[in-house]
Amino acid sequence: SSIAPQPEPEIKDESHWSDPEVQKSKGSWYGATKTTQELVVQKWVEVQADKDFKYAAICPTMVLGPSLNTAAKSSGTQGVLQKWLTGGLSEMAWNDSMSFIHVEDCAKMHVAALELPTASGRYMCVVESLHWNEICAMLKEIYPNMKNVKPYEESDKVKPTQFNFDKRNTLGVQVKSTIEILTEAAAQLKALGELD
Repeated sequence: SSIAPQPEPEIKDESHWSDPEVQKSKGSWYGATKTTQELVVQKWVEVQADKDFKYAAICPTMVLGPSLNTAAKSSGTQGVLQKWLTGGLSEMAWNDSMSFIHVEDCAKMHVAALELPTASGRYMCVVESLHWNEICAMLKEIYPNMKNVKPYEESDKVKPTQFNFDKRNTLGVQVKSTIEILTEAAAQLKALGELD
């Protein structure tokens, strides 16, 4: 993500940036590329200020939902979800938080950013952040065949990321809840025969 500063702020908003050098040092080449390309485009648009350019960046978290290509085996984030549901999680929930967005909501935000005359700059494309204890419980509820994952119960349990959604909300897109996103994504995997 291009909005993953370290250390994490109390409340995250669009003014926060990831450090691409830190991302590279952790082997997060995809994240470093996203951050770098966004910085380059933003700087280029600033240089072109006298021209009629509009800059709006939608910064999604993990995007889940129906794929346009239903003939192929799930890959990308849908493939990651399929692995989680079929045994790819550790025995204990990770001591971290995670966030999601539905692919349709992400698309709606892109369209709104293009069509709204006042839209400019960066927009977080995320619903909420949940601790992996909550995510694993949701996944087990959605797909009871998933192996049991013990909740993380140590005293250093992280607090899920908190967001300021004021700017995101100016796009006027109503986003699906995390449970709706995960339920629809799992249903898509079942429809493709990738889950029992």
